[in-house]
Amino acid sequence: MPTTVQGLIIRVFGTLVLVVAAVADVGASEEALRQAESLINAGQHQEARAILDPLEADYIGDPRYDYLAGLALLETGESGRAVLALERAIAADPRFAGARLDLARAYYASGSYGEARREFETLRDENPPPAARRAIDDYLALIANRQRRLRMEYRLGSRAGYDSNANSATAENDFLGFDLIERSRETSSPFGEVSGGITLLKPLSRRLLLDTRLNLRQRNNPDASFVNSRGGDISVGLRRISERSRQSLRLQTYRVDVDGEKNSDGVALSGSWDRQVRRNLRLGLLGRLGQVRFGEELRVKDANQILAGLTARWSFGGGRGEVGGSLLAGSDDPRESESRYARDLLGLRFDAGWNFGPQFRAQFTAGLMESDYDSVFFEQEFDSPRSDTLTNAAIRLDWRISPKWLMSHVVAYTNNDTDVKIFAYERVETSLSFNRYWR
Repeated sequence: MPTTVQGLIIRVFGTLVLVVAAVADVGASEEALRQAESLINAGQHQEARAILDPLEADYIGDPRYDYLAGLALLETGESGRAVLALERAIAADPRFAGARLDLARAYYASGSYGEARREFETLRDENPPPAARRAIDDYLALIANRQRRLRMEYRLGSRAGYDSNANSATAENDFLGFDLIERSRETSSPFGEVSGGITLLKPLSRRLLLDTRLNLRQRNNPDASFVNSRGGDISVGLRRISERSRQSLRLQTYRVDVDGEKNSDGVALSGSWDRQVRRNLRLGLLGRLGQVRFGEELRVKDANQILAGLTARWSFGGGRGEVGGSLLAGSDDPRESESRYARDLLGLRFDAGWNFGPQFRAQFTAGLMESDYDSVFFEQEFDSPRSDTLTNAAIRLDWRISPKWLMSHVVAYTNNDTDVKIFAYERVETSLSFNRYWR
């Protein structure tokens, strides 16, 4: 009997030792994977391989290991082996969008342009986050450049909703002792809108792309017909694309008519540059020079404009989520020396988004813009220059019904806070839109 008890104790003790050793091994391997992931995110891919390669025999087939190994292989020039590792990761988890994007990149790097194009086009039709969409468009442009293919996209859209302040006007009924007319007071209205656009992308070389766009829009407000509007813009740009950086230069002109008459038109030259500094982080610069010209009644607002900014964008969650922001500064210089509309601008923009799957995406945007005018408005009432603070926020939900149909619901809020109350307003807009695409 003692011998039996003793044997049982030895077996139990041996089992506990094996369990502890297994747990310790799992913990050590988990720590190794975390360390490799940190190195990949920091751009130290060779160092990551030094950690991952010894684990291959034990962890091949594990989707997390295969994904990290595929990334490290891709970034160290072994695209063929990267394809195999990333294909294993996707076979284990077909919804792994980040792995699918990197598999498309691996196809491209290995020269399998047909497979890369099919994978990128499939991902594009699943309503990816903006940063992923830009990367997909860039790779498709690179593939088109290699094949010297002209790419075209057409869009038709409709939008309907309700606007609590269709004319962005004050809620006050009088100002400085004068009663305000309807056009100068806050007016709510339902609205309907139709729009369309054409995009043409023409390869000029393996990395240079001619990007031409045309957009048209018509909006009607049944209860505020005096702000019914139509407008359009056309732009021609050059984009230089590589796998880690983008540069663009674009010339754009636009016109907006309100109530059948010209409200404003303008022309601008804009440029941008951004670079991937870490796997999930891009930093960039932007700039814009332009001029805006108003109709006869608003010519005092004609101005030359300048704007510059810094941008940052970070993706997370295997490419399903991203956050971005920009810091902006600029100025308006009126054409007329007597104009009161000279101002300096300083602003912040923020956005965040998350893909819940191939079909559903949520996006939040917010902004703050400070406008400090050089002049005093209405000296009989005020003795200091006008200062405005414009804030806005919006939530957007997208449903990719099919590769060719996108439905979106948007709720947007805008508030302009100023010491001159006739320019202060608050606005809430909610709308539902449908867009149809042809490629």
